[in-house]
Amino acid sequence: MKTVIIVGLIFLISKFQESTTADTTADRIEDAGYLSETHELTTSDGYQLTIFRIKNSAGKKTKTNSPVVLMMHGLMSSSDCWVIQGLKDALVFQLADKGYDVWLGNARGNTYCGRHLQMTNDERKFWRFSWHAIGSIDLPTMMDYIIQKTHQSSMHYIGHSQGCTIMLVLLSTQPQYNEMLKSVHLLAPAAFMANVRAPVFQILAPVFGRNTQLNEMLGDTPLMQIPILHQIFGLDNCRNGNASPEYCASLLYFVGGGYSRYFNNALLRDIYATHPAPSSTHQAIHYIQLKISGHFRQYDYGAEGNKQRYSNSTPPRYPLENIKTRHPLHLYYSDFDELATRKDIEKLSRILGNRSVDHYIDLKDFAHIDFIWGNNINEVINQPILKVMEDIEEQLVIKNNTIV
Repeated sequence: MKTVIIVGLIFLISKFQESTTADTTADRIEDAGYLSETHELTTSDGYQLTIFRIKNSAGKKTKTNSPVVLMMHGLMSSSDCWVIQGLKDALVFQLADKGYDVWLGNARGNTYCGRHLQMTNDERKFWRFSWHAIGSIDLPTMMDYIIQKTHQSSMHYIGHSQGCTIMLVLLSTQPQYNEMLKSVHLLAPAAFMANVRAPVFQILAPVFGRNTQLNEMLGDTPLMQIPILHQIFGLDNCRNGNASPEYCASLLYFVGGGYSRYFNNALLRDIYATHPAPSSTHQAIHYIQLKISGHFRQYDYGAEGNKQRYSNSTPPRYPLENIKTRHPLHLYYSDFDELATRKDIEKLSRILGNRSVDHYIDLKDFAHIDFIWGNNINEVINQPILKVMEDIEEQLVIKNNTIV
């Protein structure tokens, strides 16, 4: 009973708190010397999304036919994660310098997407979604918009954690989007979750792993957004610099997938200024359900709820056999990620077979946050991604020249 009370506190209902930081993703892009654009989209179910575009590298003219790349953040994050101030070798700016047309997406409910055509974000119904909706509605909405806006027929994609989950959801349930992708790079992909070692999952799995009234009560709330929790866990002190870097880093490791040997504490202030970004508690519950079931499948509403939604007492698995992109998916993972574990990702790799390429990072204490914030990302993440993308672009140039 004590565990239920404590867990209930963690997910306590609260009014969504808008970010208090003065800097937006656009501000951070421009502070780094690049031009930016802000675009507003509306999904078919009324959620209003804000996405950002890095128009060009400083001092360079924008090309109208630049290859497009869309980047998507993880759970409790936003487009800010790619442009954290002080981040060395940020991939977004390397892509812009290479001439790519870079777009940074955002998921419903987060810092930039707390609006709806018919609801306010302090209504419970606003938060009644999981990452299934982000993958099946938000992501294709963004992709369609970018294709229309750029007059390109396809794009590259880079996702971290939940940003990988939603692409797997989209490609397996709406396979027409397979043809829209030149390359797909999944950093620490969260799909199969049976072997998650993160302590927070171990604590919450027995409570939220199966559908209960508690799931229904807390699901329709923003995750970790009650101000008193920020005070209890010291998030405000980490945000304003009044807590020790060691404490703030340890808290990040606890929630963010394990201890990192490659994290630079200088990033902490801006990370806590922008994180945790609002998400629905259903998103976290959905991941916890995957740990208990061992399957990559849709949200579990309980036997009766599942029958109403799926005409079956159990949720349907995502049909990964439908993933047939032009080029194999690229899976990036390590031994020391406690959220997206090597064992779970290698299971995904076996199922995909020759439709995926593994990029195993053989480094001690290279953890979940290091895929985007590690001080060695240029070597282990950025350069491999850039090489794949450049090879594909060169192949396209050769193919087009041959056709001409």
